Amino acid sequence: MRRILGIAALAALAAATATACSDSAAESEYGKNLTGEPVKLSVIASGPGPIYQPELLKAAKAAVNAVNDAGGVKPGGGEARPLELVHCEASTVTDPNAATKCAREAIDQKVVAGVGKYVSSDAVVQAFQGANIPLVGTMVQTGQDFTNPASFPIIGGSPVLSAGTGIALQKAGAKTVAVVTGDSPSGRLVPQYVKALLESPGDLKGAYYLPFDASADLTSNFSEIAAANPDGVALLASTDVTSKTIVGLRQAGYKGKISVVATAVSEGSLAKTGEAGEGTIVVSDYEPVTSTSNPKIKQFLDEMKKYGDGEVEGTEFALNAWASVHLVADRLNGVSEVSGAALMKALEGSKVSLGIAPDFTYGEANFLKLPRIPRATVQFQTVEGGKIMAPDGGEFTDLNQAAKK
Repeated sequence: MRRILGIAALAALAAATATACSDSAAESEYGKNLTGEPVKLSVIASGPGPIYQPELLKAAKAAVNAVNDAGGVKPGGGEARPLELVHCEASTVTDPNAATKCAREAIDQKVVAGVGKYVSSDAVVQAFQGANIPLVGTMVQTGQDFTNPASFPIIGGSPVLSAGTGIALQKAGAKTVAVVTGDSPSGRLVPQYVKALLESPGDLKGAYYLPFDASADLTSNFSEIAAANPDGVALLASTDVTSKTIVGLRQAGYKGKISVVATAVSEGSLAKTGEAGEGTIVVSDYEPVTSTSNPKIKQFLDEMKKYGDGEVEGTEFALNAWASVHLVADRLNGVSEVSGAALMKALEGSKVSLGIAPDFTYGEANFLKLPRIPRATVQFQTVEGGKIMAPDGGEFTDLNQAAKK
């Protein structure tokens, strides 16, 4: 059996988060005719900065507006109630306590769930647990995301995607794999994740660590990697550094395969890579937005167009936030009382059908041995014509099964 990773190592993959905390409730024309008391959902995310993902909030708002326009939620078969979004952006860079403040403000406003959380903070998860409020669709990054009973992600997240990059390269024909990632304590642990599912640990041929500053001159780094000439490069970095590295490696003469994680690419970033990005393998938790034959992908695109707050690229963050809101709305229709505790009970052990990824059941075991990771299914996609395309047949790879080989 391939090597399994420890909780402490996986937790260290988390990155620092961005700017100061602000709090707001989303208002719109949708749902104003609903007579029931609003049901509040929290979105806590990193603010403007290197890892800012504004599409997360836009997608959550679009989903809330769509649910409200369709009649809201009816817990216990009672009167229709609108959803209301409470948003807060946090920065542990400028204020180590910003994320915790966001959590406390959301709890004070009596939210019944968090959706799509994207901050690296164990304290946030613990605060929600203390208030018996589930965090649904959290972007798993920290130890508490992996283990806390209040955490209900709908993806495998960074550890699963990282492990998937290596096996994706080998499935595409690469034998030897090099890791290229950020120069940080968490980045130093990434090779463990990539190595976990390689055919042999000896297939990992080197690790290269880049500065997070996308403006840094990385020419010598790219030349060194190209000269080593591994069959494949597993690239795990921020969006800007990912784009720069793909172009830089090709300019340095590297002709091997490159794999990246879906959280680091979008159609906008691929426009920067141009021809250099063609053929890049993208490891994703979800089907790409180009799979418009999928009814749920079409629903996402239609709702973003009709209910969204400005233009948004179809990134993993947007899909995750959108699907999280719809999952919570669905579960709220089945609870007898509107509370975090009732929602948590409805989620625990339940089967989830997102429509944009394989079904899963909360509580099932995974090869990482992390109790709150609900699934280890990923899709190996390819950049074609500047767009991220699903494989023929749209199949997903179950990394739990790969780990048993």
